[in-house]
Amino acid sequence: MYIVVAGAGHVGAEVARALLGEGHNVAVVESNRKRIQELESLDALVVEGSAANPRCLAEAGIDSANLMVAVTGSDETNIIACVMAKAKGCKTIARLRSPDYMKEGAVSGRLEIFGIDLAISQDMVTANHISKILLLPSLMESGDIAGGQSLIVELRIGQGNPSISRMPDSIKLPPGAVICSVARNSSAFEPSHAGPLQRDDRIMMVLDSRALVRPAEEAFGMPSGSVSAVGGRMEGGIDKVVIVGATRVAIQVAKLLEQDRITVLVARDPEGCARASEALEKAIVINGDATDSNLFKDEGLDDAAVLMAATENSEFNMIACLLAKKRGVPRTLSIVDEPELRQLFEQIGVDIALSPRKMVVDFIIQHISGKQASATFTNLQGSGITAMEILVDGSLWMVGKEYHNIKMPRGSFIGSLIRNGKCVKPGMFDTVKPGDRIIVMVQPEAMRKVERLFSYRHGKIMHK
Repeated sequence: MYIVVAGAGHVGAEVARALLGEGHNVAVVESNRKRIQELESLDALVVEGSAANPRCLAEAGIDSANLMVAVTGSDETNIIACVMAKAKGCKTIARLRSPDYMKEGAVSGRLEIFGIDLAISQDMVTANHISKILLLPSLMESGDIAGGQSLIVELRIGQGNPSISRMPDSIKLPPGAVICSVARNSSAFEPSHAGPLQRDDRIMMVLDSRALVRPAEEAFGMPSGSVSAVGGRMEGGIDKVVIVGATRVAIQVAKLLEQDRITVLVARDPEGCARASEALEKAIVINGDATDSNLFKDEGLDDAAVLMAATENSEFNMIACLLAKKRGVPRTLSIVDEPELRQLFEQIGVDIALSPRKMVVDFIIQHISGKQASATFTNLQGSGITAMEILVDGSLWMVGKEYHNIKMPRGSFIGSLIRNGKCVKPGMFDTVKPGDRIIVMVQPEAMRKVERLFSYRHGKIMHK
């Protein structure tokens, strides 16, 4: 496809890189000269100017484009760019920051009045992702597969973990749990080729159900994400959550959690607290500083199971998480503005660091790629590895082949399969059967080859 990307900030630049990596032709429209210079290494047409300018869009080739992705920092510019692109017969995707343009609580949707085929709320993408993590029995990244019946999770091997130096196949997982890959230093390994587990390794597993999260965590010798909390302990999950900040993301996460968890929102901004109090029904809102030890103790925050820091200041989020750890909160999650800081935050003690920009990039790429390949995708931020779920139909080229004879492109491998609703590791002589759901682990550089492998057969596109 020929795709025009409006905006070359963190999101636009990453979207452009990902699309180029998948073999698309890309043009980028950007008004900031410094950002333009940073794009010089990309094999893309770069046009200097505003995406709201018809001349700039014409120079970018909008007349022959298949898709417009508008991700500038201005909602209005994104809308105008999509209106003009739609008039040229283009499909359109826009990131919109203001909640006023979309239905309350909507992650994405059509905005026909502006000709936008997919409008994306970055705040809601972030809030939904975080709430799914916090509603699990333990704090780890996850995604649904097999139509929501199964779960793919990623956990990190921290300092002092008893599984360090053990071989992955020596970990006694519960039935229905399979290790798919071990990510280390930006590379993914099949469990049998990973060698002894090391600190900061990321383990990606497929589980039959959410009920297996805690047993799988115990198998790696990890502490539970659940602790007793005021009001009694809720079954099978994190009970008390402290949310730091009164940003839109923080308030949305509180709204998504407050019916199922004891939720406390702490913010220094009185106006933000007022907005949070108006939006929330059951959550407790406290005007104060979460880094203040007296407030932490006086308000009973030290018995929380997890603290999530979601202010607009990444450094403050980091400090709030580290101090919470020191005061006895077992798990922490931080929002980071710069995607590159995620690894640093986790190395110094934050359990999970998430970048809203990275989340919206993944959301956009999944939407674009998912319409071309016979697969669904799960991207978990920590490892950078994509889990590609292939639903096998009777016409797929690999039906009847033994799994050990299937040659995958370099940088990819089959991690597990789901057969008859059960997650299993395929044996050497197991053959591919219609109805199998194959979970393929794919590194970024192999994505295009893997998509082609499963998207085409004798020149025809294969659909689910």
